[in-house]
Amino acid sequence: MIMKTMFKKLLITVQLFCSINLLAQEKFSEYDNSYIGERFEIQLSAKEQDKFTLYIGAMSLDKLHSKGGIRVEEKNHMEFIEALSQAKIKYEEWVATAKENGVKELAKTMTIKSRVGGYFLYGSEWNFQFSVNLQFDFKILESKGETKYLLLIRTGELQSSSNQFMKVDGFVLVFTSPKEIDDFIGLISEDKISSFQNKPKREDLFKD
Repeated sequence: MIMKTMFKKLLITVQLFCSINLLAQEKFSEYDNSYIGERFEIQLSAKEQDKFTLYIGAMSLDKLHSKGGIRVEEKNHMEFIEALSQAKIKYEEWVATAKENGVKELAKTMTIKSRVGGYFLYGSEWNFQFSVNLQFDFKILESKGETKYLLLIRTGELQSSSNQFMKVDGFVLVFTSPKEIDDFIGLISEDKISSFQNKPKREDLFKD
């Protein structure tokens, strides 16, 4: 009972820290989801030079809760980039196979793995799930005579670490071409993050 209470307090403390962290983040970049014609923000929170967290806004699969996405800490960053690169190679291979064989409809999960975190806005509160195993899916669909080849990266259902009753259906990154995947990887590269962190703060530009 004591251990359970201590664990609950620890979760609340971590949740509070993450909420403060989320409020302190800066707009880092943005990317286009051409599949739905929307643009999503990527935010970055960094207290130290080598410690950062990316908050990648993504398309919601929940009808009631639209804000949230994928949370990538620096310790998971390279694994996430590598998973995206592997998914791009597999995506190109499967698109070529589909075109050669005239496949117009398909849904297939890749064996690629990447562990990150998730976040979402529930009412007026930001909530977090600290461990999320992303699912990488390849999907072919035909709409109005046009065949689309999609790479979907899903969080699956997310549950708040501080309240088991706060759940959302999850978020998904959608890519429709190898170029979109490459552009996205470029946006969140280590070089881009370092450059952003080394940029002088606005208040430091104006010396008294």
